Amino acid sequence: MTFIRYKTFGKQEYAYQIKSYWDTKTQKPKQKTVYLGVVIDKPKKIFEKRLSLPKQEKLILDFGDSYFIKEFFEKVKFSKLIEEIFGDKKDFFLSLINYRLCYPSAMRFSKTWFEGNYAKICYHNVNLTSQRISDFLKFLGDENLQRKFFKQYIPDYAESNEGIIIDATSLPNQIHMPITQWGLSGEEIDKQIRFLLVVDKKNSMPLFFRYFSGNIVDVSTLKNTINELQKFGIKENYVYMDAGFFSEDNILELYEQKINFLTRLPSLRTTYKELINSEVKNIKRYENAVQYGKRALFIKQKKINLFGKDAFAYIVLDPERKGRETKNFLLQNIKNTENSTEELEYNMLKRGIMILVSSFNLKNEDIVPAYYVRQTAEKLFGFSKDDLNLLPLRIHNEETLRGFLFMQFVTLIAFVHIKNKLGKEHNVEEILLKLRNLKCKVYENEIIICEPNKQQKEILEKLDILMPKKLGI
Repeated sequence: MTFIRYKTFGKQEYAYQIKSYWDTKTQKPKQKTVYLGVVIDKPKKIFEKRLSLPKQEKLILDFGDSYFIKEFFEKVKFSKLIEEIFGDKKDFFLSLINYRLCYPSAMRFSKTWFEGNYAKICYHNVNLTSQRISDFLKFLGDENLQRKFFKQYIPDYAESNEGIIIDATSLPNQIHMPITQWGLSGEEIDKQIRFLLVVDKKNSMPLFFRYFSGNIVDVSTLKNTINELQKFGIKENYVYMDAGFFSEDNILELYEQKINFLTRLPSLRTTYKELINSEVKNIKRYENAVQYGKRALFIKQKKINLFGKDAFAYIVLDPERKGRETKNFLLQNIKNTENSTEELEYNMLKRGIMILVSSFNLKNEDIVPAYYVRQTAEKLFGFSKDDLNLLPLRIHNEETLRGFLFMQFVTLIAFVHIKNKLGKEHNVEEILLKLRNLKCKVYENEIIICEPNKQQKEILEKLDILMPKKLGI
């Protein structure tokens, strides 16, 4: 199939012939693009290839990364969402998101990046000085603005009915403001802020975020989080959460609101100890064997009373993990005379064990995959911290911090959009680095794009992004 695609860049419209064909090597459909020229008469399909270049070249810019992001944002209607919420500040916000995606470094370097990138032409009249960025982050920190964003964003992006994932992470920092407090970060106590993320299970898109003082434990934040989500139209019937949110108040609240849940039972709970003592000794039976990927597990289900409500406990034993942990435990405690034999037997018995609890019955083969869905949130925390350089925080007041975290959240949305489209063959950092090497030459009224290499062509083709040869300014 052959058709003509039209693209407008600056004040000029260009025509491209698109021919679809089947690639016998890759066994996938592909498209071949042929540049037809500047549109002279669209109804009559008259085009002109202008071969003469403007006389004076002004500069050479990094092109492919920002051009791809701009085109991709338009395809998924992300640019439209930003424009509807932020109006004439759209270009400023998109330029910062672009920077965080392409070159996630300190905000003070954004102006230097901007001056050498096609983004300076995409986003007009943007001044990325430190003072202007600081003022803009304060603007983003406005609570009414953020509520407006979530009211519009969540209904469009939440696919619903398959549940949400709620998780929180620490953001260690040395910022002198009331919200930075000492709290537990992993196994260490550190000055920190807590950052909570809500993720849609079906499409892995981040839906909502909250932040709170570093000395507030996760368990006390669940009720307010669910109440806020309901204000924005999320009325999920299934919540995946980590053990940090497990408490009697939270569990009873979920039952009261008729929200099903799946979580890990903390090891300090009395119910945990009772299940270890009563169920683990005879769990290694063929009838309890379950395959999970390349691992073989033993899973035993037991109906329990959970704070006066019917629930289901799933005792999960990983034999390989138990072997490693038992060996290490024995080497450390074989000459232990301080603890009782009963206490040592219990500690050895619980090695390699995880206990999950759910408000409704699940098949044994479904329970572990269902629980590990919550790793999606952990991966997004990883993307925020590693790929988008959320840390270290370099903000010095709470108003600006609120805006910075919101900007990071919106950037994470864009990142996940791109990642979902790429699939598993490429990662976002890889394709942006490869596309950055595609340069353009800027003249007085026109941009000439250098020839893309094979890898760049494949990436653009996979993402259905048309690469022009010329652009108007």
